[in-house]
Amino acid sequence: MEWSPPIAQRYKINYDAATFVEDNQAGLGVVIRNSEGHAMASLTQQIPLPTTMIEIEALAARRAMELALELSLDNITLEGDNETLFKALKNRDTSLAMHGHLIKDILFLSSYFSTFNVSFVRRQCNPLAHSLACKTKSLPLMTVWMDTVPPDLVSVLQADLSSLP
Repeated sequence: MEWSPPIAQRYKINYDAATFVEDNQAGLGVVIRNSEGHAMASLTQQIPLPTTMIEIEALAARRAMELALELSLDNITLEGDNETLFKALKNRDTSLAMHGHLIKDILFLSSYFSTFNVSFVRRQCNPLAHSLACKTKSLPLMTVWMDTVPPDLVSVLQADLSSLP
């Protein structure tokens, strides 16, 4: 399985998180691509390490939604590799779990888009977002790249594009 682009006139937003337990930090990675697979924007952000992995993934998803809104994008698919988060968003489950407020935030932000879908993929189909999340270890400030990805990750983007029909 490989990354697949969204349908025409839509954007796919891939997100992921990485943990750096020894530094008590986590990294968020986001990439927004159009139907041709071209990067519209990418983001890395280091944050203090939350308690659970689901919280970290939910924070990455929320940051992805915020970036899409900041760029005035519409018609989006939010795609990540955490199945628990995917199911909570798909079922609109705003439980009382520690991450329930983050699910509520994401669902609230989703109301600003004409079309909002969630998608689950395995880690191997989300390599660019994962690489961005890992990059925060050496790039601790929040950084956004417009119309591209960091130069050292262009090969990861190209690998995704080379698999497209």
